[in-house]
Amino acid sequence: MANVLLEKNIIPDLIMSSTAVRAFEFAKVIAKVTGFKPKNIFRERDLYLASPEDMLKIVRQTGVENNIVFLVAHNPGITDFANMLANCSIDNIPTSGIVSIKFDVDSWKNVSFGKGQFEFFDYPRNYCKE
Repeated sequence: MANVLLEKNIIPDLIMSSTAVRAFEFAKVIAKVTGFKPKNIFRERDLYLASPEDMLKIVRQTGVENNIVFLVAHNPGITDFANMLANCSIDNIPTSGIVSIKFDVDSWKNVSFGKGQFEFFDYPRNYCKE
């Protein structure tokens, strides 16, 4: 999935990860492949089993210097969060799945549900050969 992001030239300015081991390990892989320094990953305890509303509060605290923000979190919250942001209907974001949503805002404080533009959804099983 990190290579998919790299191929699409989606490079993070900020990575925020749950403190859970698997989430943080995934965040470190994404960081390494995209050239983001793993030591700069922001570990956010409140992302562990966060509700969509909690995730929105966290995103709204992001500084304006960060244009591309990666949020590494857990289900069911992360799937609900993506669906609520962009009015989309993803059944489930599986482990290591990625969703890209754009916002036409001048500050993360202005991000709100229903205002995101869905770009793409991808996940590892799309690349498994049977």
